[in-house]
Amino acid sequence: MTNPKLVVVGAGPIGLDTALQAQLAGFDVTVLERGRVAEAVLSWGHVRLFTPFQMNSSKAGRAAAGVENQIRHDALLTGREYVQSYLKPLSQSAALVGRIREHHEVLAVSRELTGKSQLIGKPARAIRPFRILVRNDQREEVITADILIDSTGFMSRHRWIGNGGIPARGEQHFLSESNYQIPGRDSQSLDAFAGQSVLVVGSGFSAATSVCLLNTIRQQSPGTQIHWFTRNRNEQPMRPIRSDPLEERARLTREANQLVASGGVSWVAGAAVDQINSAGGRLRVCFEVSGIRDEITVDRIVANPGYRPDPTPFEELQIHRCYATDGPIKLAAHLLGDSSGDCLTQQAAGIDLLKNPEPGFFIVGAASYGRDSRFLMQNGIQQAADLIGSLKESVQ
Repeated sequence: MTNPKLVVVGAGPIGLDTALQAQLAGFDVTVLERGRVAEAVLSWGHVRLFTPFQMNSSKAGRAAAGVENQIRHDALLTGREYVQSYLKPLSQSAALVGRIREHHEVLAVSRELTGKSQLIGKPARAIRPFRILVRNDQREEVITADILIDSTGFMSRHRWIGNGGIPARGEQHFLSESNYQIPGRDSQSLDAFAGQSVLVVGSGFSAATSVCLLNTIRQQSPGTQIHWFTRNRNEQPMRPIRSDPLEERARLTREANQLVASGGVSWVAGAAVDQINSAGGRLRVCFEVSGIRDEITVDRIVANPGYRPDPTPFEELQIHRCYATDGPIKLAAHLLGDSSGDCLTQQAAGIDLLKNPEPGFFIVGAASYGRDSRFLMQNGIQQAADLIGSLKESVQ
């Protein structure tokens, strides 16, 4: 096979790096992005990354973007800075220019003349090209590919705040997509919370970031009240990591915990949200803690329960996913066998764990971790290098 057609779905950090590595290896590359380049990163553009720039970029990427000596390797960039100074130049580099199709949403994928239940485990399945149904504005087209790589990340679908992970009663009616985002750092966005009672729901760093940002408004507007529900029952909302090498992560953990300890934030541990309903222009939230029902009335809700990948476009492919994390089964089993709670201890696990029953289809980046929150961009970058290196050897 000469110049195989390789399609990457998603133009985020890992998608761009995968496309770059593939283009440099001689593949005929197309990147399909349903929004703009790095759309998901821009949605949290005001938030600072925990990890330094060197961990969020590849040597090949820095060279292609022309930023090797322009950005300090230890720089802690905000999402917006990361896009503007690195991802955008990378997408416009000589290797990728003309290869990225923005506003091209992948609706569904199949094999040519082959259904999901056909040619199971047969080499003949690999001969049939992928058929990718794509929508651009109101126009639909089919693109074919020999190799298909899912790098859609995990921000395409938020999780729910209801008991057990399903929507709370009323959640879909009263909350919109904006409720699931971290409040903006700019004063205009945060001023909307001034003098209001706000409930933050979530147990991770996104929720902690929201709490700390809202506290800046509380300090300026004393009438602002912040309530924080977490599902965990730890002694503190955020579990400190001993001798944490990531200073920004340690700072956020410390600040969030101190806000609770000082009484600046009212924290309810082990809260299971059951229902949201209207209460005279406000929102009444019914919840349960250890079997005891209670309720709270607030003006606004910031829902940060996390995200999960969207496998819908790939449902007609033979993909073996983990029933617990939604990630590819081999990698999921490897990650579930590692009891470490720190993402820094996670290492790229090799090409074999990225393989699926569907020949020529691979999941890389955050989507490969499914619901496992320990993903780091450096692991996705290593996945891209390992995968493209293996594919290059297989076609030579």
